[in-house]
Amino acid sequence: MPRIQQLPNSLINQIAAGEVIERPASVVKEIIENAIDAGATQIDIDIEEGGGKLIRVRDNGCGIHPDDLALAFATHATSKIRNLDDLEHITTLGFRGEALPSIASVSKTTLTSRAEGESSAWRISPHLGDAISPAAHPPGTTIEIRDLFYNTPARKKFLKSERTERQHIQQLVQSLALSHDNLAIRLNNHGKPLGTYGGEGLAARISSVLGDDLLEQALPIDARAADMHLYGWVGLPTSATNQPERQYFYINGRIIRDKIIAHAIRQAYQDMLYHGRHPVYVLYLDIAPEHIDVNAHPAKHEVRFRESRLAHDFLYSSLHHALRGNTPAAAPRPENPAPPPEREAPAAARQQPLRYSGDYRLERPTTPRRALAESAAYYQWAQNIAPSPVPSPTGRGEQDYAPSPSPTGGGEQDYAAAPVNDDQTEHPLGYALGQIHNIFILAQNAHGLIIVDMHAAHERILYERLKTQLRAKEPEVQRLLLPQSLVATPAHLDTLEQHRDWLHRLGFELAASADESRIHINAVPSLLKHAAVAEIVGDLLHELGEYPASIAIERLQDEILSRLSCHKAVRAHDSLTITEMNQLLRDIETTPASGQCNHGRPTWVQLTTDDLGKYFMRGE
Repeated sequence: MPRIQQLPNSLINQIAAGEVIERPASVVKEIIENAIDAGATQIDIDIEEGGGKLIRVRDNGCGIHPDDLALAFATHATSKIRNLDDLEHITTLGFRGEALPSIASVSKTTLTSRAEGESSAWRISPHLGDAISPAAHPPGTTIEIRDLFYNTPARKKFLKSERTERQHIQQLVQSLALSHDNLAIRLNNHGKPLGTYGGEGLAARISSVLGDDLLEQALPIDARAADMHLYGWVGLPTSATNQPERQYFYINGRIIRDKIIAHAIRQAYQDMLYHGRHPVYVLYLDIAPEHIDVNAHPAKHEVRFRESRLAHDFLYSSLHHALRGNTPAAAPRPENPAPPPEREAPAAARQQPLRYSGDYRLERPTTPRRALAESAAYYQWAQNIAPSPVPSPTGRGEQDYAPSPSPTGGGEQDYAAAPVNDDQTEHPLGYALGQIHNIFILAQNAHGLIIVDMHAAHERILYERLKTQLRAKEPEVQRLLLPQSLVATPAHLDTLEQHRDWLHRLGFELAASADESRIHINAVPSLLKHAAVAEIVGDLLHELGEYPASIAIERLQDEILSRLSCHKAVRAHDSLTITEMNQLLRDIETTPASGQCNHGRPTWVQLTTDDLGKYFMRGE
C-alpha cells in the first residue's frame, strides 16, 4: 500500500472545486455573492460559450485593498469571519474563503479591483503568479474567468451544451436578482443583452424577473412569530404550473432549497392543487442568524434550523391561513369603481378572467398509488362518517339545498333573480341568470359575468363543512372485541412512545407487546370501527414519525373528506332552480379557499364587461 503523503495545494484546491464549482453557473453564483457582500448595487455579467470560454463579472462594490489581492486567492482566507463565534452569527453570503481559490485552480482567472478611497486599481492573475500590477478601473471589482476546467478535462466532459449552460446561468442570475433590494444585474451573452433584472422595491424586482402576471395572480404574505418574519407572494392555486420552476425561497437573502421548507409549502397547498401541479411563490424568511446553520452544505443550498418544527409550523400556518382566506371580495358598484390595485399589494382575491390553461380537465384526478388514504379501508371509514345534515342541490345530501337566512331576513325570495343595482350591498359573485348544459352557472355581478363550475364549487363547500363538523366533535371511542395488531418496527415503537398521550386523546389505545415485536390495537375512534384498523394505524404511526402530529392527522382527515365531498356534491347535468343557484353563490362567498375545489380545479371565473365588449368590438 502506498505511503501517506501531504497533497499539494493545487490538488487540494481542485478537489475543493469539485464540491463548490459544478458548472459555469456555480462560478457566477460565487462571484455575485461576493459582490453582494461587498455592497454592490450594479453587477454586469458577460459570458461566452455558456460560460465555458468566458465569465466576466463587474461590480461597483467596496473593492479589495491592494495588500489583500494575493491573499484573496489563498485557501480559507476571508474578511467575513474571525473566530468560531462568528459562525453562529453569519450575515454574509460567503464566509469560508473557498470560492476564489477553487475557481482559480480550474481556470485562468484575473481579478482587477479598486478599493474605496484608493486612487488607482490593481490586477492579479494567479495562474501567472502572485505579482500584482497597476490597472485602470473604476471603484469596484472585475473578475474574469477564461477556459473553465481547462486543466481538468474529465470535469469539462460533464458540461452540457452551450444553450443548457447559458440557461442555468440565466436562471441563477434571476434568482439572485430577487434576493436583495436595490440590486440590478445585467447579463450579456457574446456581447448581446440577455436580460436586465432587479430594481427598487420587492414588487419591481419580481416583475423584472417573472413578469407582472405573477403579482396579478398572487397573494401577499406578511407574517411574524418570535424571531421570524415571512413575507413575499404566493401564487393562487389556479396559477400553479406543470414544473417547479417558479419557486423562490430566501433565508436572510440566501436562496435556499430545503426539505423542511418544501414540505411546509406543499402542506399549505395540500387540498388546493390539481394533481401534478406546483405552486408559484417568491418568499423571504428573515430569522436571527443564530437560529440557523448555513454551513450544512458545500454550496450552501441547504440550512439547518435549530428549531425545525417551529420553523415548519410557522411557514405552514402562515401560508395556509392566507390561502384559505382567499374568498371572493366584495365587488364595487360600476358608478363608484375601485381604484386599480397598487403594485405592492395586488388584489388577488378576484379570479383572473379566463386565464386557466387547458390542463384542467373534467375527469376526476386519480390519487397517488401510495397516498396516505389510498386504500378501501380509508374509504370505508369515510363512508361511516355521519355528519350533521349537509345541503345538496339535488337531494344527494341529507336535505334539500335550502337558502341560508339573507342579510335582510327576507327568506329565499331575496335570492331569486335579485337585481344587481338594488340598494343593498352587492354580493361579490352577484346573482344567478341560469345554467349552461346543467354544468355551469351563469351569474351577473358588478364587474360583468361570473361562470361557476357547480360541481367543483359544491365539492369545496361540502369539504369545508365536513372538516368543521368532524373537528368540532369529541372523538367517540370504540373498544375492539377482538383486538388487532401490526408488526412493530423500531420507528413505530419510538413514535408510539413519543405520541402515546396524543393518540389516546384521539381515541386510539395502543400498546407494544412484551417482546416489542407487535403493536396491539385495543380501541380506536368509532369512525374506524368498520375499517382496516391495522393498516390505518400503521400509516398514521409512519406519518407521525415524519411530520408534526397535527399535520399527520390533518393529512389523513383531509384526503378522506375530499373523497367523501366529491361523491356527495351536485353532479354535472343536475338541474338547479334560480334559488338553489343563488344559495350556492352565497355559500361560495363564505367558504374558505373557495376559488378551487379540493382537487385544485378552479371553481369560478370572472369575465368582465370590458372583456365581453372586446369580443363584440365595442368601442373600437
